[in-house]
Amino acid sequence: MKRLLIILLLAAGPGRAAQGLELTDEGQLAFARELLGRGEFFKAVLEYERLLHFFPTSPLADEAAFGVGLAYDGAGEYAAAGAAYRQFLADHPASGLVPRVRLALGRSLALGRDYANARQELESLAGESPPLETSGRARILSGLTFLPTWELASAETEFLRAAGDFSGEPEGELGAELARVAARRTELPRVSPGFASLASAVVPGLGQVIAGNLWDGVLALTANALWVGAAWWAAEEGEFAAAALAGLLGAGFYLGNVYNAGQAAEEFNRRAAAALAAEIALAVRRWEAEHEDEPSLIPSY
Repeated sequence: MKRLLIILLLAAGPGRAAQGLELTDEGQLAFARELLGRGEFFKAVLEYERLLHFFPTSPLADEAAFGVGLAYDGAGEYAAAGAAYRQFLADHPASGLVPRVRLALGRSLALGRDYANARQELESLAGESPPLETSGRARILSGLTFLPTWELASAETEFLRAAGDFSGEPEGELGAELARVAARRTELPRVSPGFASLASAVVPGLGQVIAGNLWDGVLALTANALWVGAAWWAAEEGEFAAAALAGLLGAGFYLGNVYNAGQAAEEFNRRAAAALAAEIALAVRRWEAEHEDEPSLIPSY
């Protein structure tokens, strides 16, 4: 009931609120942060915006503007979050929060799967001279943006750059650890899609079995055998039209079997890469737990 009263007073504006409860920028910011922490993201946006409206010259205005972006990020509204971060950078270029906002912008772009622009923003931040407080994390995050597309070689390159550019710092140590994990991509089991397709061209279903899909392989072999058998039986019975039709349909199943074998091999390779990417993500989460990083560096994938 008390919380409802506070919200109603705030909604009434500072004039009415002053009759029973003084509205301050500190109190408004604390309330918005509480909503953000509870996961009530759109309500948090409203309260951060209210602070910016009623206290435009407050020394806490930059924190509120940053909070708007964080709340939109939490709600999964990454385009709105990116716009909020860019507005922050335009309105508060001298704020001490600028390095964190720039990192958050790169992360938000990555979460929105705009990887090219995310890397551009992060490269700019990581390349600052002298480095900013978030430059090392920007380099790590740049590498992480390659994980959703399984580009482990590119990820390793970025991690190595973090290890070299930020040697002796926590981000440099993390970069070295992640680079070692990413380097194991050359040891991953791999099935050539071309070889799998060729195997299924020789023996229907064999390519699927090689790619680890035993049941699909059995189904492919059975289906092709049935169509061949049907065509042979119809020809033996003198039903040549039916034999031709069965042969035509069987040819379609046969070609589909060859194509599916290649797809099965590609899926096998993606699963192997995904397992290694998950190991990299786990290492980052352990590092974040030790360094109390907020928000997480890891883009969803």
